Amino acid sequence: MKVQRASDEVVEVDVVGIDPPIANALRRIMIAEIPTIAIEKCYVYQNTGVIHDEILAHRLGLVPIYCDIDSLKMRDEDAPPEQRDDVTDPDTWICFSLEKVCPQSHPPRESMPVYSGDLKWVPLNAEQEERYKDDPPRPVYDDVLITKLRCGQELEIKCFCCKGIGKIHAKWSPVCTATYRLMPDIILKEPIEGAEAKKFKSVCPMGVFDIEDGAAVVKNPRACTTCRQCIEPGNGFADKVSLGKLKDHFIFTVESVGQIPAPQIFAQAAVVMQNKCRLVKKSLEDQMGKKTARQVKSGEDEAEPMEVDG
Repeated sequence: MKVQRASDEVVEVDVVGIDPPIANALRRIMIAEIPTIAIEKCYVYQNTGVIHDEILAHRLGLVPIYCDIDSLKMRDEDAPPEQRDDVTDPDTWICFSLEKVCPQSHPPRESMPVYSGDLKWVPLNAEQEERYKDDPPRPVYDDVLITKLRCGQELEIKCFCCKGIGKIHAKWSPVCTATYRLMPDIILKEPIEGAEAKKFKSVCPMGVFDIEDGAAVVKNPRACTTCRQCIEPGNGFADKVSLGKLKDHFIFTVESVGQIPAPQIFAQAAVVMQNKCRLVKKSLEDQMGKKTARQVKSGEDEAEPMEVDG
């Protein structure tokens, strides 16, 4: 595995020597099984704007929220509803308040935007306030447009966030995109030199080829999008180039929504994958152990053949 480029927003990683099912499992884990924080419940006390309460709650649920993920517990989905949805539990929930009023002095023909930055964290108790005093929960971006208000309209909403995964709802998915592609395998079957090399280089719109010592070379194969311009019959190079893919070389590109840095998402997905493999291994060992025990017991219970004198 090799990291080609990395930032908090995007990471590109080469993984070599795995099969497509494993690569796809990693991709699906990044999308659906890495926990984040999102708004789950909205208590609307006042909404005189044009957007209905349920639509407003849906839009708020999609606002990316930053919080120390390890500081909160997952909700127990099997618990009774009154326990599962107890928003006063500071170990499971955090609260934001959205209070906005468009004053009568606002220009009557203009709307006042309400942004995600208007969400203000409200500690549920003193212990939670102390826990997050150095790194309080907050929207990842302050400029996400939630709604617009006109003169005299107002909003008063309490939003409660909890921990979840994308498998439950897409609002908990930490990635915008998580994709992989196979590394292109480009082979020049014969030398392409001189004027032909210049023409060959210009044919590729992605800059895959270059010229060294007067001959065309494959300089940047990972930039190839398999547009097939280089092997178009009209260009005259169809018999001189072989386009393929390396079947065990995967290029992962992961773009984070913002709650978790992209490199951490990939690393966490690998850990989840390891835990799944350990679980499968343990289950197989347990099943094999039970099978062996049954065989031993069956052998002990069998009656030995009786010898009878003839």
